[in-house]
Amino acid sequence: MKILLVEDDERLGKATQELLAYEGFEAELAQDGSEAISLMKSDAGASYDVVVLDWMLPEISGIEVCHLLRDKYNYQGGIVFVTAKGELDDCVRALDTGADDFLVKPFKIKELTARLNAVCRRKNKPFVGKVYVRGEVKINCDLKTVCCRGEELGLRKKEFALFEMLFVNLNNVLPRTALFEKIWEDKENTNMESLDSHIYMLRKKLKIFPEIKIKLIKNVGYKMEIES
Repeated sequence: MKILLVEDDERLGKATQELLAYEGFEAELAQDGSEAISLMKSDAGASYDVVVLDWMLPEISGIEVCHLLRDKYNYQGGIVFVTAKGELDDCVRALDTGADDFLVKPFKIKELTARLNAVCRRKNKPFVGKVYVRGEVKINCDLKTVCCRGEELGLRKKEFALFEMLFVNLNNVLPRTALFEKIWEDKENTNMESLDSHIYMLRKKLKIFPEIKIKLIKNVGYKMEIES
């Protein structure tokens, strides 16, 4: 797997690059947004499987790099943001701009490689006709339906939106703020407790499919797991 690592801290960037190489990844380092865009515009740009993108970058910010890659250069590979803890609320902007995942500093290299592998698996098995399948579970984004073992699960609009977001990011923790900001348009007339209430109802409905679990990660958010 070929990685473009965009990190302005030279020492951290080179250390991460060496650790990725030790784990069997081919990683190239860019130290600012302009350099990252230049590399992506070159002939080698399409060969990068995933771009690991720091949020705070000189020249061009990480969020603007993400926007350019998706909207101007039509980059179809994975994008994983790396953020400081204080920028966690901005992760929803990254997801909306086209990022596939994010990590909060400091992180362990094993966590990064696991995220890289997960993003590549999702990119290699994209939605086809807006239908996505994992084992016995299938969702149809046009019909807003979820089926498991051929049986349909009746979900309301926001319940389906929650299921879809957790399903696409299977085994990855999504912050409560990211879920809330992405799904609730009427934020002035509701609050975060509405998210927890919908998760509660979704869990109740999923009892007929015990292999699908929605887990609370204390003080962070939720993640979905599907037992094989």
